[in-house]
Amino acid sequence: MSACLAVGPTRPTLRRVAADFLAVSTVSRTARQPRDLGLDAARGIAIIAMVIAHAVPWFQAPQPLKALIGQVNDLASPLFALVMGVSAGLVARRVLTEHAARWPTATQFAVRAVLLVVIGELLGKINLWIAVVLQPLGLTALLGALVMFLRVRYLAVLAVACWLLQLLNTYPGNEPNDANWRQPAHWLHVYVLSDSHYRVTGLLPVFLLGLILGRVGHARPRVLRATLALGVLAAAAWAFGRAMGWSTYPGRFIDNTHDLALSGIVFALVGMAAATAPRAGTVIRALLRPVATIGTVALSLYALQFVLIRLLVQHGPDWLPFGWKPAVVFIVACLLISWLWARLIGTGPIEWVVNVLSGRRRVRRAGQRAVA
Repeated sequence: MSACLAVGPTRPTLRRVAADFLAVSTVSRTARQPRDLGLDAARGIAIIAMVIAHAVPWFQAPQPLKALIGQVNDLASPLFALVMGVSAGLVARRVLTEHAARWPTATQFAVRAVLLVVIGELLGKINLWIAVVLQPLGLTALLGALVMFLRVRYLAVLAVACWLLQLLNTYPGNEPNDANWRQPAHWLHVYVLSDSHYRVTGLLPVFLLGLILGRVGHARPRVLRATLALGVLAAAAWAFGRAMGWSTYPGRFIDNTHDLALSGIVFALVGMAAATAPRAGTVIRALLRPVATIGTVALSLYALQFVLIRLLVQHGPDWLPFGWKPAVVFIVACLLISWLWARLIGTGPIEWVVNVLSGRRRVRRAGQRAVA
């Protein structure tokens, strides 16, 4: 006699039906978590800032515009690192709250970080005027995966220590940016310490700040006000350092303090704008939504830049000589293509590949089963 016949048919009790319903509802809510408007908008601002900065070599901007574009360029990479840290902090917070296994999430983040480095190396083969940020950003995320589950107080100590250690880093500007993956030790030295464009020593403190914000609740009004205050304090420190005649060369302490100020202030203001009251914030949120939409495909848009610049520089039409016209075409094409893709298709192609190869969907499904 089979086990089914031995047990016999059972009638579902009201308690079991209610439990099943609650379980399904919990999984459904977990699978349909709404996008964070402020976080996506901050990511969108970061990639838009990069697009604008990468259009500059086409034309000679007048001094006021050149100074403004310089600020936009300085904002892009630290804001990217900050948003990446917040995203990691949010995931770590969820895992800790649900008492789920930590190693699958940490492994997935580590694999994702390695993939960013690989994509950066591939994009670097396209010999353009773009300084690729993905290698140091990936290395920063790899270190972040190792510490994402530390207590917040330890993360704060680590962030302050990493920020202060930049005082000792005098490599940027004194060594060439000649990273070559065939020489691993030198490659690491360049992207960790000496690259004058992007380096782990400059990005890691901002990433850790984002990790802390994600762990404590980045969108809480008190946290946003504290982030804004930190950004203003960093701006004051930057101004003081300039007044004292300290080196402002890219990669040095004062320059990185300036990056911290820009990213902290912009992130806080965007978060405050996204959290405005329904009536007062309708227009503001309507302005943020297209930017946030672009932010959902930021990695694909970053790669798209290389393709469009190569086409416009090497195979551009005669009516687009070097000047402001190809710069405008480049910026509009990048933003329009990425916005349309996100609106009509959804996940960007590079994001899809990274999610599949890093096992993000498997980790997410495992978390949903744990919740259920």
